Formats: sequence, C-alpha cells, structure tokens
Amino acid sequence: MELHTLAKKQSDRRSGPDLVCRLFTLLAIAGWLLFVVCLVITHYASPEMDSGLVRYWHIDIRTYWRPTLTAWLEWLLWGCVLLSGISFVLHWFRLKRRSDHLHLNIVLLFVTSVGFLLYIARQ
Repeated sequence: MELHTLAKKQSDRRSGPDLVCRLFTLLAIAGWLLFVVCLVITHYASPEMDSGLVRYWHIDIRTYWRPTLTAWLEWLLWGCVLLSGISFVLHWFRLKRRSDHLHLNIVLLFVTSVGFLLYIARQ
C-alpha cells in the first residue's frame, strides 16, 4: 500500500492550478464574454423580422445587414476564434497527463464562432 501511495505522490507534483491552468479559465471567460457582445451586435446589425402583420400594415423594414456593425461583428468573431485557438495551442503544449482534458466550452466556442462567421459570409 505504501509503495502505491508513494508512487502516486511522486507522479503528481502539482500543488494546485498554476498560472497556465488559470490562463485557460481566463481565456474561456474572455472568449465567451466576447461572444455575448457579438450576440448583442447581431441583434442590432441583422435585418428586421418580416412578419405577416408588418406586410399587412405595409411597414417598411430593413432587409439588409448593417455594414458597419457587421464589420465589427466579424472582427469580434475572429477574436473569439483567436482566443479559442490560443487555448487549443496551450492545451496541446501544456496538458500531457491522462487526467488532463480539453474543456468542452473552448471547443464549443470555436465551433460556434466559425459557424457564425460562415453564416455571415454567406449573407
């Protein structure tokens, strides 16, 4: 029993989250906050909703994306992709143990941001 616990103590020398592990958390929080800002900008940049009531009352609506806000939106989405990409690279270089894992929220942020960029590019 003592050899097993001694080997376990020697193999795991981490005393807690170090600076790089805390950087993972900061990158994730910054990326998601940036994505929330992107969602707010999307609300104001996207075309207005065309409903039956709008057509019945012949109300003019904007059917195009606002160019200035869309440019800001694209830059901020690229920022989200960059932050999640930096986190991927840090994970690849830093986390080597079997117990270390890539956080799902970083993957989700990357996939969502790239998908959103592709959607905007199609418009």
